[in-house]
Amino acid sequence: MVRIMAKVAYLAVVLVVVVARMLVEPGEALTCGAPEEQRTGAVCNVYTRGDQPEPSGECCNAYRALRATAKTRAERRQLCSCVQEATSQSRYNRGATANPAARIPRFDSLSEKCGLPSLFSADPEFDCKTVN
Repeated sequence: MVRIMAKVAYLAVVLVVVVARMLVEPGEALTCGAPEEQRTGAVCNVYTRGDQPEPSGECCNAYRALRATAKTRAERRQLCSCVQEATSQSRYNRGATANPAARIPRFDSLSEKCGLPSLFSADPEFDCKTVN
């Protein structure tokens, strides 16, 4: 009987932890402008603005590291929002392509070009709440 109660208590704790992680608000999961995001923006800028035909190895490594920070659904949704915000800001839009909309397809291609599944689009029309 004690063993069964211990298992039930353990499962209850696990359930609470899982539910608590699911209830994390997107704003609490990640912070926009974190070092990983800034590094990815800096090293991938040459590719996303169209000055380089393919992303560099350094860009792909930074992009993989950025994606690895988003472990939960809430974190992936927040990352989506952060990327959409960053690609629309003028500080990332200097150079050959000053129009933020022209950079979106190049950013969106990073997943495939860096060997990762696509999670979301940098297009502000994409609803980040649909990210799983």
